[in-house]
Formats: sequence, C-alpha cells, structure tokens
Amino acid sequence: MISFILLNADFSIERMSKIRVAVIGCGFIANAEHLPSLKQIKDVEVAAVVDIIEERARKAAETFKVDKWYTDYTKVIEMKDIDVIDICTPTYTHCEIAVAALKSSKHVVCEKPIALRLKDADEMINTAKKKGLKFMVAHCLRFWPEYVRVKELVESGAIGEPRIARAYRQSSFPMWAPWHKKLELGGGVFVDMSIHDVDFLRWLLGEVEEIYAQGGVLLYKDSTAPDYVHALLKFKSGAIAYVEGSWIMPEGFPFTTYFEIAGTEGLLTVDNHYTASLKVFKKNSCVDFIPQTEDAYFLELKHFIECVKEDKEPLVSGEEAKKTLEVVLAALKSLKEGKPVKLPLSEEVIP
Repeated sequence: MISFILLNADFSIERMSKIRVAVIGCGFIANAEHLPSLKQIKDVEVAAVVDIIEERARKAAETFKVDKWYTDYTKVIEMKDIDVIDICTPTYTHCEIAVAALKSSKHVVCEKPIALRLKDADEMINTAKKKGLKFMVAHCLRFWPEYVRVKELVESGAIGEPRIARAYRQSSFPMWAPWHKKLELGGGVFVDMSIHDVDFLRWLLGEVEEIYAQGGVLLYKDSTAPDYVHALLKFKSGAIAYVEGSWIMPEGFPFTTYFEIAGTEGLLTVDNHYTASLKVFKKNSCVDFIPQTEDAYFLELKHFIECVKEDKEPLVSGEEAKKTLEVVLAALKSLKEGKPVKLPLSEEVIP
C-alpha cells in the first residue's frame, strides 16, 4: 500500500511522500540497471534489497546506500511500509515471489519473462487483479528510445505498409547464470533473450498467428535448453518476421542486436553498434536518427512508479507479457515437433 502523509512528528512529509521499493535479486540486471535507475527516480526510496547470497545482498546495500538487506525475500514482503517489489531473480522463481508479494498487498514489477508456464502467468495476473494492484513485466524494448521511435515512424506511415521484419540478438553463453542450461529453469535463448524482439514485434505488428522454429542445443552437451534458435513468425496482419537468438558466439563477443523492418515505401534499421543507431532508408535518401539518451530501464521503472502513484494501467500488463510468453513457448514446441505451430497454445510446453 502506498504510504500517505500523516500528522505524526515521527514521520516527515518527504519520507511519507516517497514510494518505498524493495529489490529482490541482486545479480547482474539489478546492479547494472534496476538499482541505479530506481535511485534516480524522484519520490522513490530503495528501502531494502534481497539476495540468497549474503555477500551479494550486503554489497548491493553498501553500493547503493540501502539501509536494509536480507537473504530471505519473505522478510521484505512482510514489511508493511514497502509499496513496490521489484523482482530481478531467475525466471523460475518469478511466480512464487510475485504471487506472495501481491498477496501481501505490494505492487509488483517483474523482470521478463513473466514465467515459464502459462498457468503460472495466469496465477500472477489473477492475483494482481483480485488484489487491485499494479503488475508489470519489464519488457524494456517498449521503452528503448530507438525502438519507441521505430514504432512512431511505422505508425506514421514513414515506410508505408510494414511487410517484413528481421531481428538478431547474439552473445556468448551467460555463464554467470548456469541455470540457463536447464530448460525447466530458464527456457533457453529464445525464451530468455529473443523474447525482447518477439514482444516488440507484437507491439509493432500485432498478434502472431503461426511460428516455425529451428535450432537446438549446439554448445554444451550437458544443457537441455536451446542455445541457438531462429524462427519465422507469421502475423495475423499478413506481415512476417525472422527472429534469431544465439548464445553460441565465442567468449568475448560483443553483445549484438539488430532490427530492421521493410514496408512498401522504405526500410528502418536499428543496430546497437552504430552511433546513429536508427536509420530510415527511403527512395534516393537515408536519414539518421539519434534518439534521446535516457536509459530504457530508467524509463520503464519510472513509468511503473507513475502508474502506482496515478492509478494507471502499465504499458506492459501481465496479459501482454503472457501473450509474448505464449509465442516463445510455441517456438520451443515447434523445435520439438519439427513443424510450424499455430497459436494460441492448448497445452504447456515446459514441464
């Protein structure tokens, strides 16, 4: 519950006007993005951090000047003066933590993917609705300045009718998180990483009708989760998209993303290795855009805090995140069966 100003000498107006946030999970994404972003947002106080590894929790608290740290997430869920729980833990823990937090009347923002099973996503969504709380999944491309500008340009008709898109997302294997080798814990590269591009494509082109994926486990023989996948997505609009996710690049390979969309009157490209990362190609011309420099993680968390304060619906609702999850799970089903899969799914894909 959001704290309200009380006429009590023990509380200052400044203290009571702040949204108090607890961050659960102090791994890479929390330290690199969530905690620095939350510290920059006006009227937000990071009141506690949690990690099952004591040293990580303590270090995060020291680095970001947070008063309280714990190794048990239930400690912060029980704190009555916490308004928002920010979940930055491995995917297989999302449902348990989110449902517990929502049942304790905390608003929840959760890193993607929402979950690994559709039934878990439903439980998270339904609990939030039942409690009347805000729940958002952090699909950051919906806030990434270049991608937001792409959506604006496409919707304005800058490239005519969108027909074909391509998206690549490549890196070396995330050895800092060995649970990614287990299908039932992380889902593999398409579920964990390509889900960014799938979500953006859904936001841009509408719902996916069918998906056909190829790939598999190419790098580590002890892995059960696909580390390379490319897939062809057919949209209800008639547009098609090729999406590739790779964790098989050599160690030290720079994280690489590329996106392009071609329409009847032009082409847009986004390449993270270009200074002017967004380019618009029209007949006999090329225009470079350098979008605003605000960080997408800051923008998405700022948006969620505003939704909590102003009682607005988050841009990436639980329902939206579930639809994106369904597409990437359908890719896994296609891999297993060796044939195209139509949506919606009628069964769970990950046991």
